[in-house]
Amino acid sequence: MANPMNAEAPKTTLGEDLRSLLQCPRELWLIYAATFLEYLGIFSFLQTLPLWLSSDFGMTDKEAGWWSATFSTLVSLFVFLVGSIADAVGVRRMLIVAFALAAVTRLAMALAPSTELAITSLLAFGLAYATCSPVLQASVQRASTAGTRAFAFSLWYVSFNIAGAVIGPLIDLCRQAFLVADPANPGKQILARKAMNLPLLGEQMVSAHSVIMAFGFITAALAALVILFVRKDFEHRNTDNAATAKKVHPLTALREVFSDNFFWRFMLLLVLVSLVRMMFQHMHFTWPKYVTRMEGEDFPVGTVWSINSALIIFMAPLGTALTRHRKPLQVLLFGASISALSPFVLCFGSSMPYQLGMILVLTVGEALWSPRLYEYNVSIAPRGREATYVSLAALPYFLAKFLVGPTSGYLLASFVPEGAGERNPAALWALIGLGTIIGPIGIFLLRGWFVRKEEPAASAA
Repeated sequence: MANPMNAEAPKTTLGEDLRSLLQCPRELWLIYAATFLEYLGIFSFLQTLPLWLSSDFGMTDKEAGWWSATFSTLVSLFVFLVGSIADAVGVRRMLIVAFALAAVTRLAMALAPSTELAITSLLAFGLAYATCSPVLQASVQRASTAGTRAFAFSLWYVSFNIAGAVIGPLIDLCRQAFLVADPANPGKQILARKAMNLPLLGEQMVSAHSVIMAFGFITAALAALVILFVRKDFEHRNTDNAATAKKVHPLTALREVFSDNFFWRFMLLLVLVSLVRMMFQHMHFTWPKYVTRMEGEDFPVGTVWSINSALIIFMAPLGTALTRHRKPLQVLLFGASISALSPFVLCFGSSMPYQLGMILVLTVGEALWSPRLYEYNVSIAPRGREATYVSLAALPYFLAKFLVGPTSGYLLASFVPEGAGERNPAALWALIGLGTIIGPIGIFLLRGWFVRKEEPAASAA
């Protein structure tokens, strides 16, 4: 098997690639639609999770951070198995189950009357959360052809970033509907619960965060409905997949993947990339509390962060077009280096220009490396083991989330505490930046190790 992290793309024209993409089966476009719907729920959940735990259930920054880390750890355990199960039972069936579970657990989180039920629902949601991304990636791989795969994954990346661009303003509109004047601080606003008439339940006191969770229930249910229109044998209709491997027991699939020596080298690469991706987790766990404490509860958290997704919609296809004939490892290293510098922008200030500058730097780098990484996660997988490979490849990322959860709580409590107290946000983001920059430095130093031994040394990036 050629080393895809260092291989040149086929020398086809951009027009030829786009025309081939339009000829892909309808399942590819249904997968894009389901991805868009599900990620409306995922993005709203990620931006709301720490605020929901603290505001609705009275948790401290540290407590919310540890429960976020516990959730991520459980997701890591689930993701270890979901890919091999999907390869055994089929990606279509796995997606229907995952979306249905996501709908039920998000509704339970929205209606949870106590901390115990909220946490139980959150942890149960971990199985659905662990399933969606790796199985959707495997579905894109099986619905596309070799010649269209780079752009197929670029558009898949765009599909969920459209969701990110849409959900941000919706979150802010929801939060604004629950803002009231703060009696203790004239001129300031705080979030408060409001009475709402709910179907079957009657009048209930609800929060902005519970309404956002309930919105995720609707989007997941619609995603499950979309997947029902995917033909059961879609992965065999693609001539590229004609030789799809025979389905085996999940443990057999795991053993086959573990026996691939390059898998472990690629896992190291993903560990280093995960250090860069930690910035995205800090944008979900750390940034919302940091920016609302520095700039006020009326700061448009959702809208500002949605700029990242709005820019990606245009930048990801452009980045793919400009780098499609470049070696993927080169593109990944360059893009990851740019993204890793983004936390340092916030060392200079917390006002809107600095927030926008940080997001711009983060997004430019992301547009280069992230879509290509999704593509090569599946391109190096043995035929018929794509879901297994991708789910295992996601482990470093989910383990990184475990580090971010409690770290976020301690950083906030130490440098940007709630209420009155000395604050040092520059130190907070400098420490985060020192963590992210290790990733590209490590990739650069070890770049030769990510080339298969049987390949000539000259082929190294």
